[in-house]
Amino acid sequence: MFFLVLLGCPPVTEDTAAADLCDESAVGNICTYAGGDQAGYNGEGLDRRESWFYWPIDIEFSPYGLPVVHDWNNHRLRVVGSDDTVTTVMGTDFVGDGPPDLSDREPPGAPGTTVNLNHPTDGVYLPDGTFIDASWHTHKLRAWNPATGLVYVHCGDGVGYAGDDEPTADGALFNQPKSVVYDESDGTLYILDMRNERVRALDADFAIRTVGGNGVKGSGGDGGLATEASFGFPNDTNPRAGGGLALDGRLLYVADPENHRVRAIDLDTGIITTVAGTGVAGFSGDGGPAGAAQLNYPMDIEVEDGFLWIADTDNGRIRAVDLATLEIDTAAGNGEVGSDGDGGPATGAQLYSPMGVELDLDGNLYIADSGNHRIRRVAR
Repeated sequence: MFFLVLLGCPPVTEDTAAADLCDESAVGNICTYAGGDQAGYNGEGLDRRESWFYWPIDIEFSPYGLPVVHDWNNHRLRVVGSDDTVTTVMGTDFVGDGPPDLSDREPPGAPGTTVNLNHPTDGVYLPDGTFIDASWHTHKLRAWNPATGLVYVHCGDGVGYAGDDEPTADGALFNQPKSVVYDESDGTLYILDMRNERVRALDADFAIRTVGGNGVKGSGGDGGLATEASFGFPNDTNPRAGGGLALDGRLLYVADPENHRVRAIDLDTGIITTVAGTGVAGFSGDGGPAGAAQLNYPMDIEVEDGFLWIADTDNGRIRAVDLATLEIDTAAGNGEVGSDGDGGPATGAQLYSPMGVELDLDGNLYIADSGNHRIRRVAR
């Protein structure tokens, strides 16, 4: 196997053969979209189902560029090309904070495959095709230009908390920014600044401010100003990644993982409320009000097609809240840890610590099935 991998011709495994037989077009079916037969990294330019990943944490689909996988424990951003092959666009074989000569610290930057990363977690395309990456363990936002392949630090000057209400965010400090989402209506980039226990906004004029969180870990604040509320983002010495953002008009949804809730900030009034979760870890509530349901470490969220999609990570499920009725149901996962289920109904499949959720431009559901080192797809 080792020599075949080096030659770019990995063997056909039972998993690959099963994936070939999986009917990706059958509505409700779950299939492996990307990921091979084991965790690791086996090179560039391989088919998406033969490429190895190591705890992939998210995938991003956008009309502005190719699908991007955040290959978390390989410390790489990898794109799925139109020919279904996987290529690294940011990251190297080494863990670090940029290239050795620090040439990514200002535009136009350095070639993306010379830029060391440390657990990238989330990203978003801007309308001009630039991709913004939350470089989590390096406390920065990095920008990748697909036209040139160059990467530069978009914002973030080191670990800490600084920059709010300054004229520009040139000296802004983050502490493990986990998630980003972009508002095309006004050019604002929202950032979940995890260990600072805040949600921050980078305005189109490049000024930064806090829109949610008082900086103190807790659970209170519903019904009041979001800037006076507390979140439950992981913030210990070496925390697990946690928290996500999604935008629907003027509502900014926040996955609040250690409070086992999804909350919403009204960007016009500044008021925060809970949309899903009771605050007690567990699994309950399908078919009923989302606010009365139990979640267990919601890790990532997405709003598409009138639903709030939740990676209910420690329940091993993807949940969906109908935003018209606010009822919640399971969309994928049966709560059992494992990898079985490809080719059958998504709600009967096993997942293993699903950390990311996304929809493509046709409305199909994608799951970063992180513990299985795969991206899985549910046809809709």
